[in-house]
Amino acid sequence: MKKNLIKKVFMACTSLALCAIVFTSCSKDDKVTPANLTTLTTVIDSCQTLLSSATTTLYPQAAITTFQTVVTGAQTAATNTSISQTTVNNLVVQLRQAKVTFLAASYDAIPASALIFGLSFDEGTGTQLTTTGSNAWTATFTAGPSQLFGTNTGLPTFVTGKVGTALHFGAGSHLEISNYTASALQTQQLSIAVWVKTDSVRANNYIISYNDWYTWKFQTQNNGKPFFTVNTTLGGTDADNQMNNSVPNLTWTHLVVSLDLASGTETLYVNGVSTMVWTKTTKPNLGGTMVPYTAVSVAKLPLLIGAGFTYAEAAAVWPASWGWNTIPNWAYFTGALDELKVYNVALTAGQVSQLYNTENSK
Repeated sequence: MKKNLIKKVFMACTSLALCAIVFTSCSKDDKVTPANLTTLTTVIDSCQTLLSSATTTLYPQAAITTFQTVVTGAQTAATNTSISQTTVNNLVVQLRQAKVTFLAASYDAIPASALIFGLSFDEGTGTQLTTTGSNAWTATFTAGPSQLFGTNTGLPTFVTGKVGTALHFGAGSHLEISNYTASALQTQQLSIAVWVKTDSVRANNYIISYNDWYTWKFQTQNNGKPFFTVNTTLGGTDADNQMNNSVPNLTWTHLVVSLDLASGTETLYVNGVSTMVWTKTTKPNLGGTMVPYTAVSVAKLPLLIGAGFTYAEAAAVWPASWGWNTIPNWAYFTGALDELKVYNVALTAGQVSQLYNTENSK
């Protein structure tokens, strides 16, 4: 009897002890401390503010999409009332890293100091233009040589452009800049950006020429291709992008050549996209340095926009048998040019993309 009573008491005590353990355990679970979301919320807000101003003129679409996915995931997780502090802390780290990665993907801005000169052609009137950028040079409207075109030529004319107004060239009409600084145009890094709208596909469709092939020139060539020539201490280099019809007629097309003689590379872009990269392996003369300007004839050539050389230069330097002094071979542009810019840096792919996207959206 006594043994049974002791046994019952022991079992009762054991039951009470177990209940106490269970009760204590349940109480601890029921009193989980909520995670502190203050830092996570602040970081999410910062990322969302950055995304709200992120456009494809500033960032690649893929980077925007990826960053938005990470931010959205963090926002969703933050609404979970049972989220742990460890998870919150990890999300803060992930978001901060995603922000750093996103900012690194931004297109580089082109330093204002890198612009040697620019012409927007937005004046809409006049026969002289002043260049913008580091140099205020005078661009004078000039008719084509009468020896070739007679009275069938005239001055360049203002037309509706890709951005604002543009300048239309034909029958040898062009711009001449005589008060330029030679050293400004003879750099180891050089980039030319321009919108073109050609009237016809032809060879020697010159956009801009500095001493022609004796220093450098940029044009569109046979089969509608961008074509750049540079003369270095190792010799001359002619290069196009090897893509026929990449400059279609009567269509605004953005062209860029980015030259870096220091690394021996030349990149050609069409509408913000790299279409050809030449190196000193494929074009050995790119391994040299740019040849300074020297007058080929008795007169110093002006910097020419819409032409390759002057009639006096051609008559003095090249034999008539070459046929340069004939309209079919004359180096002049037929069509419209807009937003011409010449830089003393080799533009990067991101800089070209941003430039194209910005101007294309206007």
